[in-house]
Amino acid sequence: MDLENTKCNNYQKNFHNKCKFCGKELKPIGLDYLYTNISPDSIEYERCTCNESNEYWNKIDLKFLEQKKKEHYRESINQFYSQNYISKRLTDSNKNEVEIAKDYTKKCIENKQENGLIITGNTGVGKTHLAASISNELIKEDKLVLMGRLSSLLDMIKETFKDNSKSENELIELFSNTDMVVIDDLGTEKISQWALDKLYTIIENRNENKLPIIITTRFNKESLLHRFYQSNDKELSNAIIQKLYRMCYGIELKGNDKNQKEKASISD
Repeated sequence: MDLENTKCNNYQKNFHNKCKFCGKELKPIGLDYLYTNISPDSIEYERCTCNESNEYWNKIDLKFLEQKKKEHYRESINQFYSQNYISKRLTDSNKNEVEIAKDYTKKCIENKQENGLIITGNTGVGKTHLAASISNELIKEDKLVLMGRLSSLLDMIKETFKDNSKSENELIELFSNTDMVVIDDLGTEKISQWALDKLYTIIENRNENKLPIIITTRFNKESLLHRFYQSNDKELSNAIIQKLYRMCYGIELKGNDKNQKEKASISD
């Protein structure tokens, strides 16, 4: 087709734009701009190659990629969370416990909390409910939260060996960069050398990224360390426990008599 002889060609010549940094004339992209019924504001133009323009578009592209990555994280997290927690009705959290953890949660929402929480207490005192209540408050504020037992979280990584659409590195990145990771009932399950390695990587990455982590466990520090020794790697076990207790505050839940609600206290 001879564009010089088309009626819309003269209209085409009215479409022009200039680089706001160097003033170079920029050409429209694609053929959509040829149609006379298109709005001039919707026309996309080529990018200038001057240094200022490159720097500008690099920032725009980075922001776009970060948003796409966050959307991808959210999709994975929402699927995992709904399968493992929402269906188990753990949103019915104890209001008194939520109130005690309110300051910590508020700081997480405001991105002012780098330290994690280790929530300890006997079975049935509400450790998981407290962690779930914090998670739910963060989710309400559009935060990305991963919550589950260590075995369930690591199973996501194991599935990458079967699913070509994901990679182990991608999931490690997810655990390392999402707003909050909650590992529920740590120490209950026997931990393997492989699981210990992944746990250390996740904890180390979150510490370097200044992102919090929440642990619930029925074991104290010494008992938890003894449980980790089952992996036959005492050095790595010690490194994990020491790092966790350096980067986390402590919450101990204590149950009163059977006719009273359990109370929670926060201590550094």
